[in-house]
Amino acid sequence: MDPKENLIRVITFDHPDHVPWFLSMRPDDPDDEGSFQRLPYEGAFPPREGGRDMWGIEWQASDPRLMLPYPVKHPLADLAALDDYAWPDPDDPRLLEPVKRDMHPSRLMLGTHGLTLMERAHSLMGMENLFLALMTEPDKVKLLLHKIADFQIGMAEHFVSLGVDAGWFSDDYGSQRSLLISPAMFREFFKPLLAEIIRVYKRAGLFFFFHSCGHVEPIVPDLIEIGVDVLHPVQKHANDQAKLKREYGGQIVFAGGMDTQHILTLGTSEEVRTEALEQLALLGQGGGYIAGPENWLPFPPENAKAFATTVKEYGTYPLRSDLVDLARQGKNNRDAAASPQSDLP
Repeated sequence: MDPKENLIRVITFDHPDHVPWFLSMRPDDPDDEGSFQRLPYEGAFPPREGGRDMWGIEWQASDPRLMLPYPVKHPLADLAALDDYAWPDPDDPRLLEPVKRDMHPSRLMLGTHGLTLMERAHSLMGMENLFLALMTEPDKVKLLLHKIADFQIGMAEHFVSLGVDAGWFSDDYGSQRSLLISPAMFREFFKPLLAEIIRVYKRAGLFFFFHSCGHVEPIVPDLIEIGVDVLHPVQKHANDQAKLKREYGGQIVFAGGMDTQHILTLGTSEEVRTEALEQLALLGQGGGYIAGPENWLPFPPENAKAFATTVKEYGTYPLRSDLVDLARQGKNNRDAAASPQSDLP
């Protein structure tokens, strides 16, 4: 069974051979299984070098190894400018050039929408301006969101025509401790439009992946309802992973889950091994799990290798029943090694 077929079996809960894993999703990454790839259209994400993008947003470059640029000028900071705003054209053939160039049918190909709806809105307006306008100018915000959704629907239709296997949204709705907006506001302003875009893929019989950093527990049932098949990253320190697996594990696949804020980036290779074992035991049991990081940061090579090696060794179904014991043993060994030894006579 090749990695792509195994991944499809995971998504459909159809007796996969093993837990898939990913890191960078680059074809030259030896620690990435290579079961799927993101295919963003040109301009889906901010320009790494900074400057103005096709939406008229000005971006300030940051360290490209660590994070995306930061928006510093917002063309729709005042929604009075909405009537005269020049929208990008989803039918511009240049947008699909990198997608056509990079498609690898041996992988599950994901038509990728960066900064899909809310992230695009607050990039255009400024985050504080958007959040205020949701309360003070709701009709204008709804018009803005509909315009953004129209663009994304056009891109989704092109992705489907190109023959992708699935769609992918990058659209953050969570902070470390809560949603950025109330569940009610998500359901009024964003959920219907996200559903419209996803419907383009579902009508074609394709899968759908949804990425949102932060705490998203309250809207997981909504994501399932609108057709999301895979949720990434189920951020460990922002969500109750055990609760999500217990309540929704048979209805949606969880991807990611590895502690990227601390262990993958700053921990030792032994700590990474323990974390991988714990995540396999928690999220992998019963299927429906794709092991991977919560976001794409520069991991120490030894940590990337420890992660991939552990998932490959212990991720075969049926999973071992002693994964938690193995993880606990690793922790105990590290604690013993770190304890000061007394000098007995």
